[in-house]
Amino acid sequence: MRLRGIALVVISLTLLFSSSINASAEPTPSPSPSPSPDYQMLMNQYRLDLDRYRDLVQAREKARSQINRTFMVAVNDANHEARMTMKVAKTAAIKNEILSKQKIAVTAASVARDAAIAALGALPTPPVKPIKPVEMGTLNKMKNKKSSPSPTR
Repeated sequence: MRLRGIALVVISLTLLFSSSINASAEPTPSPSPSPSPDYQMLMNQYRLDLDRYRDLVQAREKARSQINRTFMVAVNDANHEARMTMKVAKTAAIKNEILSKQKIAVTAASVARDAAIAALGALPTPPVKPIKPVEMGTLNKMKNKKSSPSPTR
């Protein structure tokens, strides 16, 4: 029993050290060549376009937020006025008139909001990130690798 435990420890230590030696013996990959100047120019233009896109989206969001605030103020005013006049209304006809005026005011505010949002136009389109050019040397290295044979049954 004791001999079996010692043998197990020795085998596990051997496996542990042999895998770490193999891992350290692997060559480090060579640094990739710097991207072409055309790609750098395209990336700089992309960054400028992305900043402009973000500014446009932020401005549109502020305008939409202001439109929604105006809508909410109009709806709250219509509701408040309806509540106040409903307190003094005596007949059913007057109460129906108050409710219909409230509905008309809310509908008008909704139409105005929808028209203002439509006037903002469509969302701006985001810029497209340029594709990094592929080096021909890396393609040749990939072609030289042989595929492993497939097992047959």
